[in-house]
Amino acid sequence: MESRIRTVIEAVSNTYGDDFFNSITLALHELINADHTFIAVLDPKKSTSRTIALVSKGEIANNFEYTLKDTPCADVADNSVCYYRGGVCELFPQDKLLKEMNIDAYIGSPLYDSKQRTIGIIVSLYEKSLENEQDVLTLFKVFSGRIAAELERKNYEDELENTILSRTLELSQTVDKLKNAQKQLVESDKMAALGGLVAGISHEVNTPLGIAITTHSIIAEKHKKLLEKVSKKSLSIKNMNDYCESVSRALNMQEDNLFRAKRLIENFKQTAVDQHHLEIDTINIKNYYKKLITTLNSILRTKNVTLTITGDDDINIATYPGIHAQILTNLITNSVRHGFNNKENNRIVIDISKKHDTVEINYHDNGIGLSEEVKKHIFDPFFTTARQDGGVGLGMSIIYNLITQTLKGDILIDNIDTGAGFTYHFTTST
Repeated sequence: MESRIRTVIEAVSNTYGDDFFNSITLALHELINADHTFIAVLDPKKSTSRTIALVSKGEIANNFEYTLKDTPCADVADNSVCYYRGGVCELFPQDKLLKEMNIDAYIGSPLYDSKQRTIGIIVSLYEKSLENEQDVLTLFKVFSGRIAAELERKNYEDELENTILSRTLELSQTVDKLKNAQKQLVESDKMAALGGLVAGISHEVNTPLGIAITTHSIIAEKHKKLLEKVSKKSLSIKNMNDYCESVSRALNMQEDNLFRAKRLIENFKQTAVDQHHLEIDTINIKNYYKKLITTLNSILRTKNVTLTITGDDDINIATYPGIHAQILTNLITNSVRHGFNNKENNRIVIDISKKHDTVEINYHDNGIGLSEEVKKHIFDPFFTTARQDGGVGLGMSIIYNLITQTLKGDILIDNIDTGAGFTYHFTTST
């Protein structure tokens, strides 16, 4: 028996995955003089078994899937070692495959993962009655742990690869959406003020993506160490448990951050779409403004601006969401570019209220404020105090036209001691 075990070990030395399963099945097949030997994985949901290594008459054969019902394999799948010295076809008359293969004797043993769950089976089939079943069972018992460990490792590797592919595909799709949103921005003159948001959102997305990449590195390192344990034949259940726990934590962190990146891009995309397709929709105005702010964080962060939205929570109105996106983007961009000289204690407060059928928005920043000369011309097209820095002077003019023409409202400059303030009104039935 010792020499037989050594023969199998030598046959599978330094093999992994499919090569390992084929090698060990072939080696065992030759030692136990079986007519057919296979390793199969179980699908409890379908009550089926699928071979991953099959040796028939000494040759590697094509894998196949079969139903467990009314087969001796069903008993093995239920955590039982089963063997029938002869007459197995009479005992399982519904198993047509046994009859077609002219099988008389059967030996099967379950394969357990590190949590003692049955994940597969190893089976040998004989066309004649069997007399040395104990030798076969001993060999199965000796190598079932090694087979199960490699099967579990391969399952985790496949699951990890599928997860990464799925996340990569999802990220690729969101990046494509971002590119489409960028094209929409470029195609619309009124969205010119949002041109820099693409780069800003890309910067925002980099943080969760960086964390996701780091967790991928952690998973890769754990995977490498696991392979080393397998190679040295020192893999233990504790090793597998540690690996499973570490990979599970890393995958959760990776998933959270990929979804965070996805949400940022979706918010940005929706903002861009709203501004391109100016259609009436019913929105909660405060919630919508909060959603818009997430797409503007990169602009606010350049001057360390704290933005607070206060007011009524239950103002639901039929209006043009895209118009509000343009107004808010231009106001905030204007404050950041022209209102804040310092990089500390910069604040913007937006208060939302409703009086009868009119909504009132108060927008205030604590920046350098507006001179009397600026107040006179601030809504004039092409008026700017920063032409030398590339300012065009359309932002406030666009705001004025959007509020007065599309929303049928008005906008006023507030007389406040510090900073700049604007109040605009529009009706709830635009």
